Amino acid sequence: MRTFRLLALTFAMPFMAGAQLPTDSLLSSLESNVDIEGLETSFDPETGIASAKGNVHIKYGDTEIKGQEADYNYNTGDVIARGSVTVVKAGVIYQGERIVYNTKTNDLHGADIRSGMMHKGGQLFYEMDSFETETKYVERVDGEGAFFTTHDVANPNYKVKARKITIYPDDRIVMKGVKVYAGNTPIFWLPYMSQPLDDEVGYTFSPGYGQNWGAFLLNQYGVIHGDHTLAKYHLDLRSARGIAGGADFISMKHKDNPNIGRLKLYYANDSDPLRSQAKEVRTDVDSSRYRINFQHRIYITGPASRTWHLDFDINKMSDEFFYEDFFMEEFRSNREPDNQVSLVRTDPRYTATLMAKFQLNDFYTTDTRLPEVAFDFTRSPIFNTGLFYQGNTSWGFLKEKLGSVERLQAENTMKSAKYALGLLDKSAKENGEDGDLDTLLDADKINRDFDFDNTGLKRTVGLDPAARFGRDEVEQSLALLQTQLSENSFQRIHSYHEVLMPKTLFGWLNLVPRIGGGVTHYSSVEGGDLDLSSDTRPIFHAGMDVSFKLTKTWEDVSNPGLGLNGLKHTIQPYINYSYLNADEIEGLPAIDQMVPTTRPRPLDVPMWTAIDDLRSWNIARVGVRNLLQTRRDYTSTYQDWQFRTADDSNVQTYSWAGLNTYVDVFMDDPEFDRSMGNLYNELFWSPVPWIRFWADTQLPIAGDDANFTEANYGITYRPIRALSLSLGHQFLSDHPFFPDSSLVYSRIYARLNENWGLSANHVYELDDGTLEYQSYALHRDLSSWVASIGALVRDNRGATDYGLIFSMTLKEFPQVSLPLDMDPNPTGRGGNR
Repeated sequence: MRTFRLLALTFAMPFMAGAQLPTDSLLSSLESNVDIEGLETSFDPETGIASAKGNVHIKYGDTEIKGQEADYNYNTGDVIARGSVTVVKAGVIYQGERIVYNTKTNDLHGADIRSGMMHKGGQLFYEMDSFETETKYVERVDGEGAFFTTHDVANPNYKVKARKITIYPDDRIVMKGVKVYAGNTPIFWLPYMSQPLDDEVGYTFSPGYGQNWGAFLLNQYGVIHGDHTLAKYHLDLRSARGIAGGADFISMKHKDNPNIGRLKLYYANDSDPLRSQAKEVRTDVDSSRYRINFQHRIYITGPASRTWHLDFDINKMSDEFFYEDFFMEEFRSNREPDNQVSLVRTDPRYTATLMAKFQLNDFYTTDTRLPEVAFDFTRSPIFNTGLFYQGNTSWGFLKEKLGSVERLQAENTMKSAKYALGLLDKSAKENGEDGDLDTLLDADKINRDFDFDNTGLKRTVGLDPAARFGRDEVEQSLALLQTQLSENSFQRIHSYHEVLMPKTLFGWLNLVPRIGGGVTHYSSVEGGDLDLSSDTRPIFHAGMDVSFKLTKTWEDVSNPGLGLNGLKHTIQPYINYSYLNADEIEGLPAIDQMVPTTRPRPLDVPMWTAIDDLRSWNIARVGVRNLLQTRRDYTSTYQDWQFRTADDSNVQTYSWAGLNTYVDVFMDDPEFDRSMGNLYNELFWSPVPWIRFWADTQLPIAGDDANFTEANYGITYRPIRALSLSLGHQFLSDHPFFPDSSLVYSRIYARLNENWGLSANHVYELDDGTLEYQSYALHRDLSSWVASIGALVRDNRGATDYGLIFSMTLKEFPQVSLPLDMDPNPTGRGGNR
């Protein structure tokens, strides 16, 4: 083999007549970068072309070129290689029969090119009839007559062919004239496809069967429009409901934010709109059913400054059952979405909002704010005094708008109450006294016109069916109904401001005293129990946070089985004391009010959103936090995680276990007449990557009527690589608002061998012995694909829903996946938590 460096060759040329020498800069570049090896080599000084034949090997920086023949033109920088060419550049391998590489621009192009690239989802392999890219900083790859796959074998079990293709690494693939092949068989064709490399788009279809839908086939085609919009087009067929379709448009700029940059359109020509999986009786549901969801943000001052923006949250539906019938997950998470438009001014010191909230769906009860102006001041230092300030001020016109369904129910209940009142009037005229409602209803034959018996009518009016009532109780129920139908409204001004002074005493004791005050003024009040037109409530608040930390470190503690590499214990006792004087306004029709919950209420007034339910309190939250920490290498995985030394740059502090225990001591309880709240314990333990345990419990310790018991705990355990187990329990007893529940759920996945696996999910309610949810699936590993088939059953207590599961998912390249998973709740949860 003959080897030469171009610089040495060119220095021999002065003895040749008319030789043209390279410049000094080019000579220096050639000397430091270009080596050519071959069985035969030559150089033409007139053209400046060096040639090599036979086992050619060219080195240029981090680039290596191998082939049967090669020509190098030092004037243009082109290296033209022919015959079984292999180019290795920055770890990427390009193969073809003819490849041209430019040493000056790093451009690479050729014919019949084969290559691959790593990306976020795995590795992509492609072949192109014509090919062009820039290899120094690969920003795009262009080609024609291309196909790609993620199956790394000579005959892949699937591939995608395209007439023209452009690959933007770590971004997207743009294709025209697309054919998808299963083996060598084409299965569908698309005129255009833009596939992001970190999102599941392209074509997906979901076949199956469900009690509410019958047999169905859900089709989706995703595509990128320009560089800014991800569009997902839907065409869905349901044997029990007919045809439906729509489109989702998602801004690529905001695709990671589910609250902005989205427009969802969906229409269904429902052949059976009265069909209900919960078996409730429906009337007046039109067959033309739809939804329009629009969430977007417009930066008025431009995206660079982002100080002013306009937020839209618009959700229009045809009827109150639409989500339940077509989008169950959205029905469970947000069945009555708001409608509002907000103009927002952001600043490091405050956030100002002008909001209009309105009732767009008249079948839902909602509160309107037309408008409401709010200023939220962030916690900020007051010059150099050591004091901090925070607060908020709002003003608005608020009204509670009844939904059509709730209004109709109230009007029908009023008719029943007036009917019962009429019986009492009739008894008074005939007997000189009202008489007993029980006796009157039993004796009255006209009662059949209401299709009620004695018990049914009293329940409808809002009375205890088992008790005996007279005129006073019926009139009270009637007054409450009239108040409900009047729609509460008022104008409200609320302002609260607070000063804090964080201090550390003796180097270890942390104190944060705070004092604040404000006022809430109501005017133009309508509704409520009393004849109230306006009122003002002053607010005074004082509090103190007290805490300190004690730590102990054991450097020599080491137990790989428990994931310990040194151990640090931190214990932090704390007290959060809060005193609030805010007298309740009698007869006020509250709109922003407390809702039932199992969690403790916030003790900081700025965090309190139930402004109309602000009441005096005197509470001390006493607790202690325990935290156990060790050292952990965060780059390690399930297979190869290990301990590292403390000076390793990848080693960080890892929270191994923790327990937060606290209780509320009431000197004045704003909700109930409690002396002490529940004892809360919030525990987690995650010693190694394959096990995690958590438990959140609260137990009554004072015996007050409003106290209750709650326990939510679970474990995720992977004893071996082929088995993953999750088991949890949610228990609730004696809550003043929520029913008792004892819910057990489990998730199991077992890998039987290299190709087969089983999974099962269960949700079981122990309180009434109902298996709410169960699903079973068999999974088959098809090299680059995973195929799953199974069934699910959901017991809705009165109606049982059945479904089929069929899915196909690409393991290493979800960007071009066809995820056929139809399971509406793949986590296995029953959806009632």
